[in-house]
Amino acid sequence: MVYWLGILLGFAALVGGADLLVRGSSKIAAGFGVPPIVIGLTLVAYGTSAPELATSTTAALRDSGAIAIGNVLGSNIFNIGVVLGLSAMMRPVVVEHTLVKREVPLLVGISLLFPLFFLDGTMARWEGALALAAGIAFTWWCLKTAKARKSEQTTPVKMTPRLWVLNVGFVAGGIVALIFGADWLVEGAKVLAAKAGVSERIIGVTIVAAGTSLPELATSVVAALKKESDIALGNVIGSNIFNLLVILGAASLLKPLSTASSVPGLWYDCLGGIIMAALVLPFARSGMKIDRWEGFILIVLYIGYIFFLLLEH
Repeated sequence: MVYWLGILLGFAALVGGADLLVRGSSKIAAGFGVPPIVIGLTLVAYGTSAPELATSTTAALRDSGAIAIGNVLGSNIFNIGVVLGLSAMMRPVVVEHTLVKREVPLLVGISLLFPLFFLDGTMARWEGALALAAGIAFTWWCLKTAKARKSEQTTPVKMTPRLWVLNVGFVAGGIVALIFGADWLVEGAKVLAAKAGVSERIIGVTIVAAGTSLPELATSVVAALKKESDIALGNVIGSNIFNLLVILGAASLLKPLSTASSVPGLWYDCLGGIIMAALVLPFARSGMKIDRWEGFILIVLYIGYIFFLLLEH
């Protein structure tokens, strides 16, 4: 039962660390006058994806490539199926026109191209470096084009020196919690997979992915209820792009990720991510919002995906 304690403590540290990181980084961004949609696509999205980053890089260093990859692919499916689906069911998510024209098609394109990295059974360091460079370029592009968005009138929020120090402290504390939480979670997940007699990929795609996506779930649902659709949807789309480019890129750059033991299951996960990403585009274009019934469909599809995994096993 010790491994269950490690998993629970890992989840708690990841969620708490991500909360501190998002809280501090979003306040710092607001202090610089960064528009809400850009905060959602970058700082909030990257902050809520910090558990995935910590978990996948730790898994890569511990020779658990299946957990590293399954965590990312499973998180992306969870983000759209559950996070976006539940957010839309709580309150229809209004979609910014620019997001439909740029970031959503970009996510679909990346989801389609990314399986090419796995064709030879390994995601090599040079492939990781390429993905990581693309992720950095995407972030730079979001910040560079921020003024062209509808919220360009955003003005910096005044913060006292005390608040600057406090929020920087939140960011630092969040990072420390994420590092420890990821280590506990990965070790617990490896033991759980061995004892349950299932592959590390299945554990990574389900339990680990859902656990590391809890910050996205909490952030997007709260944002939707507060009528902050820019942050709710931007968080999901930005997180998924970050997961594929930066997290898998960084993990494979640290240590090449072997996928040989995860085939053909890995291709099912890739297909699931592609289908979910592709559905966002027509849903978002229909009236420039994602309605409750569309959110319900996303949740049903995620449940169907989990049942498929159970049947596959």
